[in-house]
Amino acid sequence: MNNSSMPPRILIVDDELAHVRALCDTLRGQAYDTTGLASGEAALALLAVESFDLLLVDLMMPGMNGIAVVEAARKIDPDLACIIMTGEGTIASAVQAMKAGALDYVVKPFKVSGILLILARALETRQLRIANARLELLLRQHTAELDAMNRDLRLAREVAERANQEKTNFLASMSHELRTPLNAILGFSQMLTSDSIPSTAQEKKTFASHIFGAGRHLLTLINDILDIAKIESGNLSLSMESVGLADIYHECWQMMEPLARKRGITLTFVEAGSMHVLADRTRLKQVLLNLLSNAVKYNREQGEIHVDCQPVDARQLRLSVRDTGGGLSAAQIEALFQPFNRLGRDARDEEGTGLGLVVSKRLAEAMQAGLGVASTPGRGSTFWLDIASCPARQPLQESPRLPAIVRPAETMPLPDRKTLLYVEDNPLNVTLVAGLIHFRPDLDLLSAGDGQAGLDMARRHLPQLILMDSDLPDISGTQVMQLLRADARTAHIPVIALTAVAGPGDIRQGLAAGFYRYLTKPIDVVAFSEAINSALESATAQCSA
Repeated sequence: MNNSSMPPRILIVDDELAHVRALCDTLRGQAYDTTGLASGEAALALLAVESFDLLLVDLMMPGMNGIAVVEAARKIDPDLACIIMTGEGTIASAVQAMKAGALDYVVKPFKVSGILLILARALETRQLRIANARLELLLRQHTAELDAMNRDLRLAREVAERANQEKTNFLASMSHELRTPLNAILGFSQMLTSDSIPSTAQEKKTFASHIFGAGRHLLTLINDILDIAKIESGNLSLSMESVGLADIYHECWQMMEPLARKRGITLTFVEAGSMHVLADRTRLKQVLLNLLSNAVKYNREQGEIHVDCQPVDARQLRLSVRDTGGGLSAAQIEALFQPFNRLGRDARDEEGTGLGLVVSKRLAEAMQAGLGVASTPGRGSTFWLDIASCPARQPLQESPRLPAIVRPAETMPLPDRKTLLYVEDNPLNVTLVAGLIHFRPDLDLLSAGDGQAGLDMARRHLPQLILMDSDLPDISGTQVMQLLRADARTAHIPVIALTAVAGPGDIRQGLAAGFYRYLTKPIDVVAFSEAINSALESATAQCSA
């Protein structure tokens, strides 16, 4: 409901600009705050970011007609009071308008006194709607508050009890796991130093070997526990950067290939090429090595391990490690990421702390990535890491080639590629957009650092879509867009504003000036993608017409 000290806000939509201006001026003189637009599409874009009390819309307009505008507008703001106006009214169209949610139906030309009465009646209806909705909301809130409080208390108690039990179980398991290698270290040490237990030189060497192995296992266990503690306390320090997968894969291969060779396991990596991910390099390598180590330990003799890298979407890559081991049952998978779980194997069968996958999952989450698994008993398992992709920070040098099986090229029809021109003077913003569309097979990116360069590139390359910053070093983005509109060669190209100038008035002015969409920084990735797809579809439809 409009504040009583503020004039009611009315949005007037009519493709007859002279009528819009006259009506705006008239109603402004009657203490209304008026805004006029020439199309339903522009009105809906403005309603998405600003609130109005009344919508006065013409029935017949190019593109969206008035009834379609009313239906869409009430989905954005159900309390918006909508009135249809038309020069050729019929009973059928009036009924259709009321069904769509309009409060009234006005036939042009109309007298000022008549329209003022209709607007006042619509405002009263809107205020009653809002008051009733508020009362209903208060009743629902009061009714739900006690239930919510009781539910929260019950959930809090259950969470606390579960956390205490998990903590007790973890401490008990940790005590057992720490004592096991300590028992070996202390026991064999006493045997080495005891005068009452005679031993040969070879036996002493064996005892020392057992002490070394138990000490190494204890160190790994302590490091894993410390990693978990750092993550849980929020003290884990990460250095997120652009990490080349080719280098990481090569380093992992160098470390794991000798272990795999001992068991006759074939270890292959798909070429990662120039793919990069956003990660902490050391922690990413730690996660991959843990997955590879498990793939070796739990594989069959003469088995295979295949390391792959494929895009999940435009923003993520999936790094996967597939083995030919015994696989996991559904019950084993459910308990897989619990502390001290050794994939269902006894501690005597395979070396390990039982914390590696727990640490790996927590590290993945700390890097805003996800760790998952799929497995079939008797056929093997595939562990994967879904992690954000990003462009290289600098030109890449040739990376060492892996002795890998390269995935054969698949013959797939390539989509028609379109060109997107980004006019932006900040290189980091250009890099960000380049990363967002890096894996879109249908787009090529061009960039220009100022308005004049953008104009020249638009006229030379005729892109299908233009992204425009508003604050450019030479001329404003709005001026560039208007110059593009004035040129027959570029007038048809949709231009999307992508700017840090983000006030409600700026958005309204930008849409009124002719931008297809007005996106603000920081970028909302979903809205960004939707705007690009919509603009490209619009451009294609115009070309087809």
